[in-house]
Amino acid sequence: MTLNGDYLSNSTLNGVRHFLFFVVPIINVREVNRGIHRKRGENEMKVFKKLLSLALVCAMTLLLFVGCADRTQTSSDEPASVVDETQSMEETTIRLVDHLGRTVELPTPAQRVIGTHNPSMNMVVVLDGNGSRFAGFGNKDMAYGLYDLVAPEINEVTQIGKGKNINMETVMTVNPDLIVMPVRFKDMIDQLAEIGVPSIALDVEKFDSIKDGLILVGKAIGQDERAEELVTFFDKKISEISAVAEKVTEKPTVLMLSGSSKTSVSTDKMLQNLMVDTAGGVNVTAGFQAEELWTEVNIEQIIAWNPEVVYIPVYADYTVEDILKDPQWASISAIQNKKVFQFPSKLEPWDYPVAASLLGLCWTCYNLHPEHYSFEELMEDANEFYQIVYGQTFTAEQLGISK
Repeated sequence: MTLNGDYLSNSTLNGVRHFLFFVVPIINVREVNRGIHRKRGENEMKVFKKLLSLALVCAMTLLLFVGCADRTQTSSDEPASVVDETQSMEETTIRLVDHLGRTVELPTPAQRVIGTHNPSMNMVVVLDGNGSRFAGFGNKDMAYGLYDLVAPEINEVTQIGKGKNINMETVMTVNPDLIVMPVRFKDMIDQLAEIGVPSIALDVEKFDSIKDGLILVGKAIGQDERAEELVTFFDKKISEISAVAEKVTEKPTVLMLSGSSKTSVSTDKMLQNLMVDTAGGVNVTAGFQAEELWTEVNIEQIIAWNPEVVYIPVYADYTVEDILKDPQWASISAIQNKKVFQFPSKLEPWDYPVAASLLGLCWTCYNLHPEHYSFEELMEDANEFYQIVYGQTFTAEQLGISK
């Protein structure tokens, strides 16, 4: 409120009115009665005038005193309003602890999000059900065909780089208010902070960390309830698949290969191994010591493991036939029994550390134990997931799966 010397509150004016109403008439009545009825003459009239003047001086003094008091009170109100506004801003500040243990603060839910790591950015797509919040992206080819159907707007988004090769000048041009990235990009955090871009680092190689990632990103973009809904669905399906796995008496041995090499294998650090374990299989690489996630081994090691089932990712540079026809693999059980499979799906890789990895778990359970978890149940779960996330479903042909 603006203060000035002419400002008087209603309470001030009322106080003055009451003072004049009671004091002046009292003086007036007493002294006039004395003058008229007792006929004291001019001296008494002079006394009356002096008293009346004194009353007016008192009234003006009171007026000034109360006015100053009002101004003092009003002045103290202004800082209080500023404090209230500051407190309000503090109450609306979003505080998160990412997977590096850093506390990240955002003044409001992020509206312009960037990133070059598709699994991390997929959190945003899943929570929004589209790509409307994308301000900058990386290698769009890594999104495969799903985004063309559910988030075609991403095709028009500025490419800010690929992987760790992010162009900071381009980043500044898209005016982002958040970047979502994997923890292995942590060396870039300070550089991004220098240009005013807050970051959330995610480590999503386990189902629990995927769920936590959904909660973190959900808070960051104002999709808290949506994140909770998806986590609830996650818990429900993992519980159901785990119950199926507990029923089985025979668990096949499984080897998951990388997309870049037929002799690069998944390890215990990876989500792929967790999928196999949870779905009722046994990883042949369990306990294998490795520094990297995907680890290169020789064919002799694979022969020694002798897996009964082999999975290759949908994004592999080689095919199932390449494995089946390779003479070096001929003695392995999976090749002899033609148990080499492409891990779905054609729309998006279900072995990626993303929300759809839940469907990868479901498919693995169906593939290993179709007598306990049917193809029809798999399709029901896939339809339910995609209906929750994108409001639509896809056919088995679109997903690239079959009985």
